[in-house]
Amino acid sequence: ATPAARVPAPAVVIAPAKVITPPPAPAGAPTSITTASGMTLVRINPGTFLMGSPASEPERSDDEVQHEVTITRPFYLGRTPVLQSEWKAVMGHDSPSSFKGDTLPVENVSFDHALDFLDRLSALEGKRFRLPTEAEWEYACRAGTTTPFNFGRTISTKQANYDGNYPYNGGPKEEYRQKTTPPKFFAANPWGLFDMHGNVWEWCQDWYGPYSGKKERDPQGPKEASAHVLRGGSWYYSARYCRCAYRYWNAPDSRYNNIGFRVALDSD
Repeated sequence: ATPAARVPAPAVVIAPAKVITPPPAPAGAPTSITTASGMTLVRINPGTFLMGSPASEPERSDDEVQHEVTITRPFYLGRTPVLQSEWKAVMGHDSPSSFKGDTLPVENVSFDHALDFLDRLSALEGKRFRLPTEAEWEYACRAGTTTPFNFGRTISTKQANYDGNYPYNGGPKEEYRQKTTPPKFFAANPWGLFDMHGNVWEWCQDWYGPYSGKKERDPQGPKEASAHVLRGGSWYYSARYCRCAYRYWNAPDSRYNNIGFRVALDSD
């Protein structure tokens, strides 16, 4: 789907901030948890990072105004996007995915479908699962890095699933798989999360809106808008959409075969 016209973000210039490596988890805190349905979530510790992209980043968009964000509370985030086997275990029926396979990510799901899944998962587990905020998603994607991708300044189809006919920043053309791949097909990022770049777009909790450009703590996005944020790029889109800072959006009832989601949980 083609996004609606972008809302220009304020032009704000800030001094570079130090990226703070999250402290280790407290003694006895699990570094990951596994649900009864087999989903593994990784503990993400609090920290401060630069959200958005610098003006010098190739192929950036004007709504990526760079600003300092602090995540003040630990949370857990799915090691992978929700898989079709996990959907069936929770919902009791097959997912609406176009590319069938238990080890493939769920896709063709709307924001509302994702909320239905989270409600059912929460009832089964006795804990309140949710979607990550946009800030939490980018913080986890970057995993302490500041480059366009969490593995460096460019990207290859050996590292992520996207349309290799449209490489990043003048790179060579590469493979176009034309479908999803199992989330552990590629290496994890430095914090043990798979497919934060490419494969399927991932719904975030926030409504889409411009950044303030100011320092923020645990931002939640605008209170109301017409579309929710999607992050990460997909198998169907070019390399630039896979950047850590890239922001996409769609209406809550939108569903396409390159949109999935990842589960988050507040830490006890």
